Amino acid sequence: MNIDKLPHLLGLYLDEGLNSTSKQELEEILIKSPSARKTFWQHANIHAMLRQLHRPTSTGDTHRFTA
Repeated sequence: MNIDKLPHLLGLYLDEGLNSTSKQELEEILIKSPSARKTFWQHANIHAMLRQLHRPTSTGDTHRFTA
């Protein structure tokens, strides 16, 4: 287990860029390390909040800017 790779693997996971080897490596780190799991959930929550902030509105006019 190489916990030093956690930031890189988290980035790949959040960008949906994990291959099968990287996915297995991330899973092993998360299984063995409570602090890695905590970091994973913190990053996942922040990522989800940022995605919600930047979702297009449902008005249909996504190119109009308002002040």
